[in-house]
Amino acid sequence: MAETKNIHQRIAAVMGEVSYIQKERKQGMQYTIVSHDAVTAKVRPVLLKHGVIYYPVRCDHTHNGNRAECSMTVRFANIDAPEDCIDVPSFGYGIDPQDKGPGKAMSYAVKYALLKALGLETGDDADHDSIQHTQEDPHDPVDHAVSEAQKAGSLDDLKAVWSAYTDAQAAARFRDAVNKRKAEISKEAA
Repeated sequence: MAETKNIHQRIAAVMGEVSYIQKERKQGMQYTIVSHDAVTAKVRPVLLKHGVIYYPVRCDHTHNGNRAECSMTVRFANIDAPEDCIDVPSFGYGIDPQDKGPGKAMSYAVKYALLKALGLETGDDADHDSIQHTQEDPHDPVDHAVSEAQKAGSLDDLKAVWSAYTDAQAAARFRDAVNKRKAEISKEAA
């Protein structure tokens, strides 16, 4: 009869087989990353081989400007005895001007739960990765104007938003947002 392994022994067996995940450079990014998909592709088959499944058991979400924040607990369970499990707390942030922030935050949280629970090396240096977070102030006319520019669906819509904006003190910031969205709309139309 085969020896029954508990969740800790199974996780240790996975750790013995997967020790490093290579960073990759994504198109348009200035730095290399370890993506959620790369982590999943590397660890999922080995977890299944050793009889371990994982899934979220708790997920709390907030939104702050263009940043979604997710606090989650990921459970790693022994498939032969589901009550034999460990819970790994994790969190993630997803910055997106539209509706993808929560999904990015959840993927980030799951990725880091996997990396930390399995003690995987990535060569990642979070201190050097930076994307500017903006906190939207509903009373700030610039934030409102930038938000309206990001919602523009056509160049005519963008022109209307630009025409309605008159605060000269923050015009440079708004002009940058308009030019960015103009480039995005032109690219989408191509």
